[in-house]
Amino acid sequence: MVLQLVGLNGGMIGGEREGVTHQFCEDIGILRSIPDITIVSPADDTQTFLATKAIAKVNGPCYMRIGSNRENRIFNKNIPDFELGKIRILKEYGNDIAIFTYGFIIDRVIKATEILKDMGIGAILVEVHTLRPLDVKGIGSVLGKCGRAITYEDHYINGALGSAVSEIIAENCPAKLKRIALNEFPESGTPDDLMKKYHMDTEDIIK
Repeated sequence: MVLQLVGLNGGMIGGEREGVTHQFCEDIGILRSIPDITIVSPADDTQTFLATKAIAKVNGPCYMRIGSNRENRIFNKNIPDFELGKIRILKEYGNDIAIFTYGFIIDRVIKATEILKDMGIGAILVEVHTLRPLDVKGIGSVLGKCGRAITYEDHYINGALGSAVSEIIAENCPAKLKRIALNEFPESGTPDDLMKKYHMDTEDIIK
């Protein structure tokens, strides 16, 4: 039997209407410690549909982290198929810095990269929708171009994407890294209020 798990209301903004009893920000960190499990976090409803079809073909346990379908749509219906284990470069304005992210907060990073471009800072925006198996080669290639990176995620700071990129930096490709994520237990609130309170908004990425 193949085990397929779905985590609904992932992160702070995924459970914003239900409050802290329905938020979970430690799921990816816990599951990354388990061998041979596929972990994906699509960005919106369109990508969730594609990710569901992709993990249905996996012969092994899978976990998909989704929001609550109240998030902004990021991709249109014409995006390519969801390719497990491969990063996707969404924006490439230069190689001053790489920004790695995933899930339904990508719209904030898209906005940040556009503002940075206007400020004369060229960023590469990379979606890492598959947290396991991780695209070590793809991430390493981007790090090699930039030498500086940010990870941005709606998750506790330890265990998830920030930790994964740190491991790649330590073992494969030396670079400087700033992690933007949760450092404390969050409270209930709207997505905008929560992101501002915990210093995870678009302005914090730019800063």
